[in-house]
Amino acid sequence: SFFRCSNLLQTNTMAATGKEVRKTCPTCSYSWLDKYGKNECPKCLHPLTGSAPSRAPGEVSTYKYSAGDAMESSSGACSKGGAHTWKFGKCSKCGVGEGYGKGGAKPTAFPGGKSSVCTDGAKHNFKFSKCTKCGASEF
Repeated sequence: SFFRCSNLLQTNTMAATGKEVRKTCPTCSYSWLDKYGKNECPKCLHPLTGSAPSRAPGEVSTYKYSAGDAMESSSGACSKGGAHTWKFGKCSKCGVGEGYGKGGAKPTAFPGGKSSVCTDGAKHNFKFSKCTKCGASEF
């Protein structure tokens, strides 16, 4: 108990003063200069004293989903029968995208432009608000 209190006091003062202390991990034998006073090996993430490891070596998160949980959701009516089963943004039965049929604006013939076409069937070529091919006004 006294060792932990003195060690905690030492790490707090060490972090405040900015002194570096050479530490060695008893698990993986890695050594480093610790300037933050952490009780954890930066390589294998095992605690240096006392408590059990908070996560396994190489483990990124301690909050995990089970292997069978594929984060699927279901809604609507699928053409293959039953409700749509959404996984990765599309139905796993019929393959339709999750954002289907939400309404919104209809796409124009040319994205970012007017829906009308020029006399030759291509886009208008406007210069000074007038089409150079057919003479149509831009506004």
